[in-house]
Amino acid sequence: MNETEYDPIADYQDQLIKMMDPSYLHTVSMDELYETVYQNKQPIIDGLLYPCTYLFVGAPKIGKSFMMAQFAYHVSTGSPLWNYPVRQGDVLYLALEDDYRRLQKRLYRMFGAESTKNLHFAVNSNQLDNGLDKQLEGFLQEHPNTKLIIIDTLQKVREVGGADYSYSNDYQVITRLKQFSDNHEV
Repeated sequence: MNETEYDPIADYQDQLIKMMDPSYLHTVSMDELYETVYQNKQPIIDGLLYPCTYLFVGAPKIGKSFMMAQFAYHVSTGSPLWNYPVRQGDVLYLALEDDYRRLQKRLYRMFGAESTKNLHFAVNSNQLDNGLDKQLEGFLQEHPNTKLIIIDTLQKVREVGGADYSYSNDYQVITRLKQFSDNHEV
């Protein structure tokens, strides 16, 4: 082969060897970034909620769970929320500080007798380091049209650890949940 000829196999091998080096840092140029076509994520609620991980935080008893119930109900029915179009899909709501009787009472007050088979509740789950991801994957296999998973509250699914609660630990928990939501587009 002539020295000036391009050998794609040799180039590929060189690239693999480079990537195996522990000091290798994969980068893309601005040109490559601009030339790549990335698929847009379809919103769950247009202009309001996209497949991703969100933290909805605030002081106790200000209505966070009621707001999440609104999101869950509207996504499960596909009905507009505050004039925002909604893409219908199954919803899993982990109401880990509730029981079914309390949930029933709250939902009946909020939505009356209007029910939906696409909104699923659990009042108990495993923790993240004790199989929650497998439970969520199992739910997604049973309900492939799932658009939204709500975990109420983060405290109930993170690892038990006394003095180990820190920003760093919370960041690791959120990172794992984000990876899950990114992988499953929920």
